[in-house]
Amino acid sequence: MYAPLPAAVKPARVLFLSCGESTVRTDIKALRSAGMKECIHLADAPSAIAFLRAPEAPVKRSMGSRPPGNAVDLVVCDENLRDGPAVAFLYALAQERDLRSTPVLALAGTAASARELRAAGLHVLERPYSLAALEGAARKAMSPSRQPLRSEDFAKHKLPAQPKKSARQKRGLFTISDWYDKGIAHLKAGELPDAEHAFMRVLDGQEDHPEAALGLARLHHIAGDGQRVRRYLLRAAVSCLRQGDAERAKSIALRLPERISKNLYSSEGIACLEEGRSKAAAAAFLDAVREGDGKPLHQLVARACLQASRPEESMASLCSAFEQMGHTVTATALRRRLLLYTPVTPSAGELSSSSWLDSFPRVKEVVTVASHTAQVWKQARAY
Repeated sequence: MYAPLPAAVKPARVLFLSCGESTVRTDIKALRSAGMKECIHLADAPSAIAFLRAPEAPVKRSMGSRPPGNAVDLVVCDENLRDGPAVAFLYALAQERDLRSTPVLALAGTAASARELRAAGLHVLERPYSLAALEGAARKAMSPSRQPLRSEDFAKHKLPAQPKKSARQKRGLFTISDWYDKGIAHLKAGELPDAEHAFMRVLDGQEDHPEAALGLARLHHIAGDGQRVRRYLLRAAVSCLRQGDAERAKSIALRLPERISKNLYSSEGIACLEEGRSKAAAAAFLDAVREGDGKPLHQLVARACLQASRPEESMASLCSAFEQMGHTVTATALRRRLLLYTPVTPSAGELSSSSWLDSFPRVKEVVTVASHTAQVWKQARAY
């Protein structure tokens, strides 16, 4: 029996501070893989403090983004920012009465930096790190038993005086809105590669951003790539559904083939699995079951994996993703139903009649995969 599916929860929101443009995408992708669906990237301490101080403010519904403000689940801080070391930012954060309890995870590039940050009572993760190490460090940093920051631990690291900045600089240079605006500007100018890079940066920082997905769909329509147009239209529709905008999702789905528009979540799961994004695929299948796509979870997973080039590996990666998301019982049940099968052993007569396949290794491989697929599908339908 599968574990009960949890109710929809607010996606984890991370404020990521780093001045190293070359490592930003790698770190943000790692955070996203660890379940942090929305990552706001800033490069200096004053911008970060101003962002965290800002009150919640309404935004246009069509933008499909969460409101700005201090509703951050975790601050991930590189050891060096644009305006100085991370400890200068941490000193400023500890000075704020309403912000000093914010969970903080520091990234360190050397053992010496890591020791200095740990001495101040911080949770520290050294580079290079594995995804499992990142997940564990983030979990510890956000634990209810964490201690608030103390300004005396960072007293010798005060923020340097800052020159006056323009209005744009005060907002920071690497926000999601900035990248989206850049994407639109490049798209209007016909600069498709630059537009694609900007929109992908938006999706790196906020997975469910329908405007960026629609921008990519429009971009690939201009480029004449119908398959990618459908991919990003599907992603935009699913993003709208997750944000509660069912009417807009329905409107976007009208531009998709009927087989996709009727099962948006499960279609998104199949697409994510093809892209190698196992956790995103698992989340989509859970949404499909929660919203009543009409099929049990094991059938959705079996159908998706059987369309992959390597069904067994796809199933194993999905089961691991469910386990990492906390659905241990579900992962165990899926492994039992879909992976623990006994291959059919051909009889002696069948061996002699099919021995001609040995002369055609490519055909033999196709037959083997087909036999495996039929066996797993038969077992999945039996439940």
